[in-house]
This record gives sequence, structure tokens and C-alpha cells, in this order.
Amino acid sequence: MGTIGRLLIMGKNCAAMNMAIDEAILIAQKDQPNPTLRFYDWEIPAFSFGYFQDINSEVDVKACCLDKIELVKRMTGGGTVVHGWDLTYTLILPRHARESGIAETYQQIGKSLVKAFEKLAIPAKCYSATADLSQSSHNICLTNPAENDVMCDGKKLAGVSTRRNRNGILFQGYISLDMPPDPILKRVSQRPEIQEMLCDKSAAINMDGRFITRSSLIQAICETFDVQINGMNALMAFPGITFNSGKLSLTEKKQAEMLANTKYITAAWNFH
Repeated sequence: MGTIGRLLIMGKNCAAMNMAIDEAILIAQKDQPNPTLRFYDWEIPAFSFGYFQDINSEVDVKACCLDKIELVKRMTGGGTVVHGWDLTYTLILPRHARESGIAETYQQIGKSLVKAFEKLAIPAKCYSATADLSQSSHNICLTNPAENDVMCDGKKLAGVSTRRNRNGILFQGYISLDMPPDPILKRVSQRPEIQEMLCDKSAAINMDGRFITRSSLIQAICETFDVQINGMNALMAFPGITFNSGKLSLTEKKQAEMLANTKYITAAWNFH
């Protein structure tokens, strides 16, 4: 018998709460395993940074504050991601003896997203690092593809960062749906040459006359994961798991509120 997981389609939250909800769900996997696929949005523009990044050296913090751009460090790795124009999602899986490796699961995520894009007539493929000998020195997710990221016409459309601990495995992903305005993109780096590169090389689904809504993109992704949509099974992207519509538990809500207020909103977490 397969495992029943949750599909959470959530609204807007501040950057700290978005990160806190993900960690709260991850913590809950230890005692109450429940595979979860979550889509969510951001109250105002935000930059999220990989766990090992130094935010102070990446961006002009004061300028971002003046422009009302929230800054938050993720518990996952990777580089800087611009939020507010993307579709953000998280896949959280409990640990078990026969679990797939992170690379294998990420490959499956990439393949599933490619199928979702194809449903929407978006030409896409998974990135292969072995086929690309170019090297990038910057740590900005928008233009720096990793193995199995989703590409379109040589530009990156979707990426994922990961974290695994004794509680479970966390995949935080974004899909570039709309293009952020140039003034926002330029805040991603303090270096003028990287600012210009971002404005030139960043890509989004809704370019070149294409217009895809958030809801239609979520629907396409659900149809390529094993999600129950109106009582009907879609393609099984993660064998043995079926995602049904659900909600956060009271324990997860309380944990998320605590983490947002004591961790993700603090300078001690974000700037040290």
C-alpha cells in the first residue's frame, strides 16, 4: 500500500515565516512522517540566501532595506534566489531505510518539471554539467545552473537546494515565472558587472509573448507528480507516494511561529 502525503497550496507570508514553515514541516517528519509538497508566495520582494553565504558581502543590506526587499538565510545550500516573481515550492520527505539519494530524487524532480513545462508548451530540458564546460564564479541561482536544473533555450528556469538531517530531506525549489524588474535584479549583487550580467542573462517563463498563470503552472506540476486532483491520480513521479490536499497541523503552525520569531527574523541567523 502506498504512502499518502500532503499537497499544501498556501498564500503569501513574510520571508521569515516561509522559511520557518519549511523547517517546522521537516522537524515534524521525525515523529509524524508525512511527505509534503508545498507551494507558497511572498508578501513583498525577498532574496533568500544559501546557508553558507555571507549576506553582507553579497548585497548592499541598507539599500535592500530602503527598497523594502526582505533578506533571509535558508537552511539549505545554494546561492541567492529572487522571490516575488517566481513560483516557490518545497518537497519534504521523511527518512527511511530504502530512501533514494538526494541526487536521484533531484533528478526525478527535474524530469517531472520538464514534463510539466512541456504540458504548457514550454521547451525545457534538464541541465547536464558534463555537457557544459563553462564555469561560473558567482553564487546566484538565477543564472548559475547545477546538475538537473531545468533550462530553456540555454537559460535557467528552475533550481533546487537541499538539506538532509535525521528528521527528513528538504528540497526548496523555485521556478522563474515572471521577470523581476532590473532595479530589483541589480540589488542581488554589489558588483556592477554581475548586475549587468543578471539583467542580460536571467530568464523567466513569461517572456517572448508567453503568459502562464501561477495556477496553471501549479496544475501542470501536480499532473506530473502523483497528486490527487479532483479525486483522480496523476502520473506517479515519486513511486509509492500520493499527495492529497491537506493543511498544516497545529503543532507545525506553533513550531513555525516560534522559528520565525526566534530564528529566521534575527540578525544572529541571517548575518552571522
